[in-house]
Amino acid sequence: MKATIKDVAREAKVSTATVSFVVNGIDKVKKNTKERVLLAIQKLNYVPDQAARAMIKKKTKTVGLIVPLLTNEYWAELAEQIQEELILRGYTLMICTAGMKSAELTINSLLERNVDGVILSGRIASVPDDHYIQMFMERRIPLVSIGQIHKEVTSVWGDNLNSSRELVEHLIQQGNTKIAYIGSISTGIGRELGYRNALAIAEIPVDETLVRNGKLEDVHNFSQYGYHTMKQLVAEKCEFTALFGANDLIAIGAIKALQESGLRVPHDVAVAGFDDIAMAALYSPSITTVKQPIGEMAGSVVAALIEQIEQPDGPSMVRKIRFPMTVVVRESSISPKGGYKN
Repeated sequence: MKATIKDVAREAKVSTATVSFVVNGIDKVKKNTKERVLLAIQKLNYVPDQAARAMIKKKTKTVGLIVPLLTNEYWAELAEQIQEELILRGYTLMICTAGMKSAELTINSLLERNVDGVILSGRIASVPDDHYIQMFMERRIPLVSIGQIHKEVTSVWGDNLNSSRELVEHLIQQGNTKIAYIGSISTGIGRELGYRNALAIAEIPVDETLVRNGKLEDVHNFSQYGYHTMKQLVAEKCEFTALFGANDLIAIGAIKALQESGLRVPHDVAVAGFDDIAMAALYSPSITTVKQPIGEMAGSVVAALIEQIEQPDGPSMVRKIRFPMTVVVRESSISPKGGYKN
């Protein structure tokens, strides 16, 4: 039989109110009494009724996380890290993907379930994010962002601009001056700007025929996108000696296309990606990339959201928290010989 709060109170020889204080983290119980209650909870395997607590406190202890998709390992790892951080704080995570067709349904689903707060990660859809941000703010639902900078809400992000510049500078240092770029709206403008800045600093003109930015609706599968876009570059007889793919999956797809075209990586074309997903180190050749501090970023964004949830009357200061990222050099970019010329 499932233990009740009365059973715990009887075992610990305290009132049910005291058990409730301990369970809800209310600091009104003496240390010895609290330890006695915790021992009783452990002995009886007591699990608080979250539904009942939610009705009483009007809190669900649930946080919504909106990501563009989960087929990219980066988003899956980020979701896992955020979930671990929330569990330590007594919260449950509800993960939603918001593609082109499901964005409105995703937002409504979170609203219907009365989540205590929302973490917005990446772009939601082709509709401007401000539209959805306003929906949450109008309902006074705490909101934070990770990976994208939003003026109205606390935002946690990695330094895409400078880390991309450093990555492209590495490609330039390897002797490359004709560097292609494959990105998309969903990978953000910062990585493309970093690419352009690196070329400008090196006084290398940007060849716009080598810059490919897919529309959001075209990118449901990044590896396929990288593959098909590289096929186009080869078919169009573009000249390039290196490629910066705006994430690792794009880079992996591009490498496959290059290999099918009889080109070797890095001997004919150097390739670099972004995110440092697990596959980047295991792929052959292993992929030069940028490592994001996902664990630290997840901890920071969760802390910012919980502060809003648990201190609703506290100062409403919007913060911008930027994390540095690290270039990881591997086989795919080292000293390519020659380059692809058609």
